[in-house]
Amino acid sequence: MAETLRILGIGDAKSRHFARWATRLAERGHEVHLASGRVNPREGELDGLVVHQFQDLDALLKVPLVRRFRMAPALTGLARRVQPDVVHSHYLLPYGYWTARAGLGPLVVSPWGKDAIVDAWQSPEAEERARVGIAPARALAYVVNSQALEDAAVRLGADRAKFHRIFWHARIDGYSPEHADRSRWQALGWPDDAVVCLSLRNFRPYSNLDVVLRAFAKARQEAPELRLFSSAGGGWTRDEFDRLAAELGVEPYMAVRDVPAAELPSVTASADFAVTLADVDSSPASLLETMASGVALVVGLAPSMDEWIQQGEGGELVADRHDVDAVAAAMVRLARDAGLRRSYGERNLREVHARFGDPTAQLEQVYREVLGR
Repeated sequence: MAETLRILGIGDAKSRHFARWATRLAERGHEVHLASGRVNPREGELDGLVVHQFQDLDALLKVPLVRRFRMAPALTGLARRVQPDVVHSHYLLPYGYWTARAGLGPLVVSPWGKDAIVDAWQSPEAEERARVGIAPARALAYVVNSQALEDAAVRLGADRAKFHRIFWHARIDGYSPEHADRSRWQALGWPDDAVVCLSLRNFRPYSNLDVVLRAFAKARQEAPELRLFSSAGGGWTRDEFDRLAAELGVEPYMAVRDVPAAELPSVTASADFAVTLADVDSSPASLLETMASGVALVVGLAPSMDEWIQQGEGGELVADRHDVDAVAAAMVRLARDAGLRRSYGERNLREVHARFGDPTAQLEQVYREVLGR
């Protein structure tokens, strides 16, 4: 895209995914402004971006009961000062809702996953606010990363003709099998013949990490060479996770590390296979990055997951993601068969690169179309 745009993103600046969307565009030379109630504490991830915290727009936004009445005029005032060419709202609740209430535009909307597939339907009020966030009367385009997410947004009232499938939330260009470094497992005291299972998800109830732990403990009875590495970087169920690990007696055979972004490509490529059993997601970045690392997968069937992994195609697909025995059997199958792991990993590498494209160029094309309207 030849011309430089001024883009205003409304979302959660503490989210690594939101920062990735913004950084992609800033690296291409666009002027990117972010409006958010939170900022990302990780050093350097918001460099090159202009961040506007809600609390700085209006002091009354610090007052919870008053915020709902002040947010729309605060965002309207910000847009008046920034004068964006395009506004892109990320996540329906609350950011899409606030953006729609403020009447900002030209508007591009991105529901993310759980917000449209689950959260929007949990109460009549949530559904109503999510429908406002979709803003079907004003949104000129929708950007999603899975068919499941598109279908959920259409059920909320979005126009299917306005959808674009773009994997803007992942940076697979930095991921490759070449980044593998088995010495990191030796540094943990694990044996040379350890088969390392990488857990991809953060500590949240819907990540089903309790099932991962129970399945791992059961699988080790048949494949004692198994080790578990969790790259979870946050969430609120860590205490429960640690208690269950102690109860199952698997602590000596596992490690949990909040891995810096710069080290994630090496950690991912060094694993023998990875597991994800989340109840809901939409083409998660960790899944695509694992595929780009040439790593086999154990995946619990859930919305969007079967768009990438089918049974025998890239991994073991467990129909019931809460079935400990089935997950354990999948882990044992991969632990015992290096050739199967290799063939799955090679397939995943081919598949993700064939479908990924150039997300930044695709975003620019969407904005060009929006401005053309």
